[in-house]
Amino acid sequence: MDSAEQIREAATHLFACHGYDGASLAAIAERVGVTKQTLLYHYPSKDVLRRAVLDGVFAHFRERLPQMLEAVTSGHGRFEALTRELLDFFEADHARAILMVRELMDNPELMQKLLSENLRPWILLVAQYIREGQRGGLIYEDVDPEAYVLNVILMVLSSISARPIAESLLGAEPLCREDRPSRQLDELMRMTRMSLFKR
Repeated sequence: MDSAEQIREAATHLFACHGYDGASLAAIAERVGVTKQTLLYHYPSKDVLRRAVLDGVFAHFRERLPQMLEAVTSGHGRFEALTRELLDFFEADHARAILMVRELMDNPELMQKLLSENLRPWILLVAQYIREGQRGGLIYEDVDPEAYVLNVILMVLSSISARPIAESLLGAEPLCREDRPSRQLDELMRMTRMSLFKR
């Protein structure tokens, strides 16, 4: 991992933990083990770093979703794969989900712009597949395709962000072991499937 990537990763965690205003460039540089000048060489300002962190999250989906839509052709399999990809990406680093939720609340204007640019095209594309499933009789007719996709994204973000608390409320260890499935996330998968596909 190069310095620029290490800086983005550290910034993701500190922005998630302390918010954009609460995370200083000096603290980010210290976490990586570089000087502030090195950080500024890669990212000339804190705002440029913030955009790079957010763009890294969106870039993953710009690359992965089209590949998955091509690779998985069956209706059930396609939506399971898309939801699982979303869960796995944010589960791999909870800070990503926390950061997204925090940014949605703290910086709605920027997030509206970034979501429109990066997420809206894929929401519309997945919604098109939902409509095809509705025409084919596989998916409930009363599902609002765009609203469904957006709600799944928001449920994943909030579920991952709140997972340690949710798991403790469900009687599990607060910090989940990677080898144990999450009851909360398993139920989220079931809910997204059952609310979309007819039995």
